[in-house]
Amino acid sequence: MNRFGTLLIISITLFSCQSGQQEAGANQQKQEQAATQQTADEKLYPSLPLDTLQMLWKQCDYIDYVFYYKDFSVSQNKSADIQGAVRYISEEVPVIQPNCQPIGRIFFQVQGENRLEADLHFSQGCTYFIFYENGKKTYANTIMPAGVQFFNQILSTGTEAPASH
Repeated sequence: MNRFGTLLIISITLFSCQSGQQEAGANQQKQEQAATQQTADEKLYPSLPLDTLQMLWKQCDYIDYVFYYKDFSVSQNKSADIQGAVRYISEEVPVIQPNCQPIGRIFFQVQGENRLEADLHFSQGCTYFIFYENGKKTYANTIMPAGVQFFNQILSTGTEAPASH
């Protein structure tokens, strides 16, 4: 093979390697951007601490559910109903989707003082609570199946909360 042919083969090989590296770099950059975008759009919060759940179980004496797009609210003041509502809080942490908007706010009270507040996200693919601490979204938990049934019943009838069991 003459020198020109050898140089041509080397040039083609180098060009194809550089092109492949550029493609690989571009693909990696796209994957990193997609991962960053997913992280920006979907947020993870830790689960509500066990001591907070225990406090609600033992001390909470009133729960008020305020729905944003309904003309009613629901309150619970019986210990069994309140403890049933605390059971609706799963230990599972949801992935928060930006297109899932809250339909209401839940206020957990102890002797007339709000001890905990949560946004209620309850729509197709979005069944979770986002809890606030010092006015900031801090914790998130999925809603247990019994809680899904509870909220379905409230929202479909528009009446007072069914008794928890």
